[in-house]
Amino acid sequence: MRATGCSDYLHYRQYVRQHPEEYKRLINDLTINVTEFFRDPDVFEALRSWVIPEIFDYKGRIGSYNLRVWSAGCATGEEPYSLSILFHDAIRERGLSTSWILRITATDLDDEALRIAKEGYYENVRLLPGMELDRYFHREGKGYRVKEEIKRPVRFVLLDLMRRPPLRHLDLVLCRNVLIYFEREKQVKILDIFAQCLRSGGFLVLGKSETIVGSEGSSFKPWRRKERIYVRV
Repeated sequence: MRATGCSDYLHYRQYVRQHPEEYKRLINDLTINVTEFFRDPDVFEALRSWVIPEIFDYKGRIGSYNLRVWSAGCATGEEPYSLSILFHDAIRERGLSTSWILRITATDLDDEALRIAKEGYYENVRLLPGMELDRYFHREGKGYRVKEEIKRPVRFVLLDLMRRPPLRHLDLVLCRNVLIYFEREKQVKILDIFAQCLRSGGFLVLGKSETIVGSEGSSFKPWRRKERIYVRV
């Protein structure tokens, strides 16, 4: 309101209606983009050690080489690129790099954050133990640029989380530290969207301060409680 010179809420509402570009500025200012590579390392260690091997075992049993992942609320891209690194390493370790197809859909409501994500350039990068920075990034100026083989599987899309995306048979969904900003009714709706997008046995990862309880989580059961990892039932 101060930035637009509006005297009260009604005045500001009228201003937004008359200036559609202001709505985009408002959304970008309100969305919170606190993130980093491998944020909450114990969660990503669990993904590396338990979840991803389980996904590969399942795919091997059904004879599928397609890996489908959704990073919901991806902010400036560190999370989906972290996932790409984990799957890239897992594929390389199995010696099947030409067979597997990885698709990571990364969505957010903040178009400015998505612009930064698509650039793939970061001043600060922290990896998990055993990872070598030069394997995944080019050193450029004072920062690091994501290498093409890590960047290629990730597709960034502007998306309102309340709208169901055209995603099916996903193996893994990460939506961390996002649900806490929604009221309960909308949390239930979003969880239902995740359930519809995930395959049976697919995994959902929430933030450390988030949990699924009661009837709202009827489509999920805890898989690793400490890391807030659930499985689709």
